Amino acid sequence: MNKSREVINNQKFKFALICNSIELGETVKCYSDPETEDLIVKLLRFAKMEDAAPLARKLLDEGIEVILSSGATGSFLTQTIGQPIVKIARTHQDILRALMRAKEYGSHIGLESFAIPIDGIEIFEDLLSIKIRQIIFSTTEELTNGIMKAVNDGIKSVVGGGISREIITSLGGRGIVVLPTKEAIIQAFREAKAIASTRRKERENAEQLLTILKTIKEGVIMIDSNGRIKTFNQMAEEILGIELQKAVGKPLPENLRRTGLLNVLKTGKPEMDQIRRVGNIDIVINSLPFTVGGKTQGVVLTFREASSIQKIDRQLREKLYAKGFVTKYTIDHIKGESLIMKQTLYKARKYAETDAAILIQGETGTGKEIFAHSVHNLSRRKEKPFVAINCSALSESLLESELFGYEEGAFTGAKKGGKIGLFELANEGTVFLDEIADISLNLQVRLIRVLEEKEVMRVGGDRIVPVDIRIISSTYKNLWKEVESGRFRMDLYFRLAVLTLDIPPLRERPEDFPSIVKKILYKHSNGKKRISDAMIEKMKEYNWVGNIRQLDSLITRYIILLGDSVSDDHLLLELLKELNGLTIMSKEVSDISKEIQHGISQKTLKERLEEYEKELINKALKEYHFNKKETAKKLGISVNTLWRKLRSKMSH
Repeated sequence: MNKSREVINNQKFKFALICNSIELGETVKCYSDPETEDLIVKLLRFAKMEDAAPLARKLLDEGIEVILSSGATGSFLTQTIGQPIVKIARTHQDILRALMRAKEYGSHIGLESFAIPIDGIEIFEDLLSIKIRQIIFSTTEELTNGIMKAVNDGIKSVVGGGISREIITSLGGRGIVVLPTKEAIIQAFREAKAIASTRRKERENAEQLLTILKTIKEGVIMIDSNGRIKTFNQMAEEILGIELQKAVGKPLPENLRRTGLLNVLKTGKPEMDQIRRVGNIDIVINSLPFTVGGKTQGVVLTFREASSIQKIDRQLREKLYAKGFVTKYTIDHIKGESLIMKQTLYKARKYAETDAAILIQGETGTGKEIFAHSVHNLSRRKEKPFVAINCSALSESLLESELFGYEEGAFTGAKKGGKIGLFELANEGTVFLDEIADISLNLQVRLIRVLEEKEVMRVGGDRIVPVDIRIISSTYKNLWKEVESGRFRMDLYFRLAVLTLDIPPLRERPEDFPSIVKKILYKHSNGKKRISDAMIEKMKEYNWVGNIRQLDSLITRYIILLGDSVSDDHLLLELLKELNGLTIMSKEVSDISKEIQHGISQKTLKERLEEYEKELINKALKEYHFNKKETAKKLGISVNTLWRKLRSKMSH
């Protein structure tokens, strides 16, 4: 490996060797590369093996990256501390070489072995014609006792590490230190460099993560697979008002258990945008589990105060409206599976591909404005303003000033500096003129110029302002009949109705009832209330003169009256009967009014209503074979009321 690449971030590796013999220290130091690493040697002379652990921890705290060791001390440190300890391997060849030296002091030799026996000893015995006694130990005390017993049994030498040599030397024997080969030492340095590089990368990643966490304006807490806090950021402490540093490595505090973290750890499923109360604040929480090998290893919690999200939302809305106007609906808000609705939606999508003016016609409550919003959102102008105005809600002069704007001093009360009109505000976007049939003839003339010349002039102004806008208009009236009656200009009609979109009434698309009812229920009750399939079928029988708006009103009333109940067919049936009576009455009054308006009837409205009521009662009586209870139920009135009306009828 290239030496320059071994030195990470231009810093040498910092290693330490903990051993019990000068020979081992000198041997290892011979193979250390001073260009890539700094190695310090710490000798444990006349010390216990157990003393190596606190020394190793102290060195690591002081910046040593990896600790090398050998023999029993290396095994002990590996068991006690683990990574970053590298044990220099002792091969059978190393042991054989040490045994050959020990044979000079006698053929009965002691051989230390940490924790477990060394395999293949009988081969050494046969090869060297010696007798080997293994001294198995796990502590310095066990090693001392084992060597003392061996010496008492006549053993003059012990092969092992520096501590063994010190013990047997104190007892008058000879200790032979097993020295590793060059290859084993070089391999140990390679492992040490790999570990150090990995730990440096981990520290770098940790620092990057810490920096990211500091810059995030959300609280962040991470827990491990045992539900203990692993890391957090300062914002988490600030939001929660608690000191989390003391909780690192410990189970979640009680107030954080209510965030649902442990539940996500258990299920492995994320929970997004959950609102929880922690202490005295409401926070919005996202909990995301992270997995390794298909097993959940922990959970990351991010959260913000609900009040801060509300503030951001308010600022965003203010910014959007300061720039222009935005739409509230897309074509996904329109529910329709019926053929006629699919055809209407197809037209809307095709129309959105052009810039031509669109006239949307339909009864009240059919969703004309939603279609206007949807067409804009599908068009090339979707990123530009969408400006809507109800033409029937304002007087002629006020509507003119809103649409065209005005110059300072144009009229009494005019704003200082003047005012920009909606056509200018909507430049490059869409203007939606709702209830277009109600604008005056004077305004119709001005509107023609906008459509023809793509330019406007403010009220009281003398300057032409070019505008690039698309006009979408709507009306519940038959605009062509308004043209025929002289109330609407023909030339303006043809400019507004380049494309026409007729929205079908609700009664003409019964197939759409299930999806529409489901959407309204979800809007008003979050899907907690129900309407049975049988009642949905019953709904299809009604006229719905107010269309979806009327249906929405009925379902809202139904949900309110339900209280804690989930559904009630009887309640809805009563509301439908009440609605049916109002619908029939509304239609009849409209018909009578038209007759009076055109001079067809000479009778008063009261007389015509009384006649119609009698007809209804007679029809119901015949239908139910003069069963007054069933007749009253059909009419939606009490039996007493029916008797009273029959007596009134007979008296006449």
